[in-house]
Amino acid sequence: MRNITIACTTAGLVFCSGLVGAQEQSNNGYVGANYTFVTYEQDGLGDELDLGTFSGKVGARINPYVSAELRAGVGVADEKANFGGVSAKLELDYLVGGYYLFGLPNKTPIYPYIALGYTKGELTFSATGPGGSLSVSDSGHDVSYGVGANMVITDNVLLNAEYMQYIDKDDYEVSGMSIGASYLF
Repeated sequence: MRNITIACTTAGLVFCSGLVGAQEQSNNGYVGANYTFVTYEQDGLGDELDLGTFSGKVGARINPYVSAELRAGVGVADEKANFGGVSAKLELDYLVGGYYLFGLPNKTPIYPYIALGYTKGELTFSATGPGGSLSVSDSGHDVSYGVGANMVITDNVLLNAEYMQYIDKDDYEVSGMSIGASYLF
């Protein structure tokens, strides 16, 4: 199933880039950056763990209602704890994904949208104490969805706010609120 989802997303993005090239309208492509306040929740843990990523994105507007986007982010804020002489840390190594954004054009500078796509990510847990150290990494992937809005600042600059459910498994989930900016070309 994972390979089918990746193949469909890749084929859609390749197809969409051809459509974008055929359009005569300017400002169809864009690049951007976002900071995401990531929340990690796991069954059995009493608290949510707060992480952060910095990500880049590249996308293309297919038509006024649909865009296709690729994102890649790395962890920049870890969750750390010290207890009983043991130091523990949870890191988000990376999040990568492909998404379609389905928006609603209107006469205001705000463009609301919903996002649907696929995300893969990896977390690393490490602990150091009197008895030695331990480090364990695990990756996960899932269909992702969210809601957001772009706000036009100039003809070429957009600000962005978004909430995404990146990975939602039976025993854990990764979600996040992001803010960022994009440059249209």
